[in-house]
Amino acid sequence: MTMDNASYKLTLGSIWALVLFSFVSLSASALSHILIFVPACYGLYFSIKNKKFQYSKSMIALLCLVFFSVISVIAAPDISNKFKQAFKLKYFVFGILAVFPYRKLFEKIEKRHVKIMITTFFILLSIGNIAGIHALFDGYHFLRMKAASDQHRAAGMYGMAITYGYGIEFIAIILCTIGMNYWNKIGELVDKKLFVVTMITCLLGLYFSYSRGAIIAFILSTPFIFFKTRKLLFKASMALGVVSLLSVAVYVWNLDGDSQGGNRLFLSAKTESNMIRVSQYQTVWKAFQERPFTGFGYRNFEHNVNYLKTKYNIPYPEFMSHAHNNYLEFLAGTGIFGFLSFCAFVLLWIFEVLKRDDQITVIFIPFLISFSISGLFQNTITDGENMFVIMFFYAMIQAFPKGQPVFSKD
Repeated sequence: MTMDNASYKLTLGSIWALVLFSFVSLSASALSHILIFVPACYGLYFSIKNKKFQYSKSMIALLCLVFFSVISVIAAPDISNKFKQAFKLKYFVFGILAVFPYRKLFEKIEKRHVKIMITTFFILLSIGNIAGIHALFDGYHFLRMKAASDQHRAAGMYGMAITYGYGIEFIAIILCTIGMNYWNKIGELVDKKLFVVTMITCLLGLYFSYSRGAIIAFILSTPFIFFKTRKLLFKASMALGVVSLLSVAVYVWNLDGDSQGGNRLFLSAKTESNMIRVSQYQTVWKAFQERPFTGFGYRNFEHNVNYLKTKYNIPYPEFMSHAHNNYLEFLAGTGIFGFLSFCAFVLLWIFEVLKRDDQITVIFIPFLISFSISGLFQNTITDGENMFVIMFFYAMIQAFPKGQPVFSKD
């Protein structure tokens, strides 16, 4: 077996690990990184050797993010095992490295293999969604063979409903985008009935996860389904979405502090859950003022929350968690340079996909809008379960040949 063939098979194996485990098991999903390591190094080496090394501005921004995050870990005095902390940046590193073997993969992979992968993923995802919803109402998760991890919210196969809610929202918006724009072409990649079942279970899973930020991101990204294909519908749905959210905002703002409005999605703006998040944001600002250039260390903000809240008399000092916001998490953890690098990465990724002006643009712009908005409400960027999915899409989009159709053209 040649190195090219071995690299190709390892790359396929890495994607298969994500197909089988990305919404099932975080530890098993790590197999994708193990399998892609050799093909990634091999692809990077030969792209440089053959003078075919291609990179994008978003990849540079992501490298800068990794660099400033490592600096923040080195500078943090309370991180004892600095290598272990820095190793948590592996998701970003593999997101960059996977681009090179994915480029070779797209040159060789047959559509029938893609169909098998997508079909398998959809079946497993649908089963997981249904099991999670069943566990919410029954109290027992029949696949995990134990009590539901959350008695009030659907969590799929995950242990945390909020992680599941934000993760399944990414898949839901992609499926809705494909369904709305390429309905007649879906059969090229997956059975239409299975597609519909998967989309419905994802939407139900999103709703019953009661993840308010994820649902807001879904609503605001939905108009972008029509951004490239139906301009009038895009503008109308955008207006409707904004009006709907403003109406809900006014409603929850006027609820009593302890009122839930009969549904977790309509919690009062002044409820304790929201006030805790506000306290986290206040703490981020104090963290930034104390260490504006290096921050408190990548993924180390939560370990300093109690200290900061106590020092500055911020409410809820007992609540020690991340920032519940991707952007603020980097501001507190890595300082101004890490924060700017992350913002640049998000914006450049969006601009690069827009510039393609092909089917990838149509399919993934709503996802990117969702990713950028949901990051305002939850720290998805350090959730391992979500990062496997996010960085897979990043590498795949970077590697997919510009102008090549995902579905056959008319």
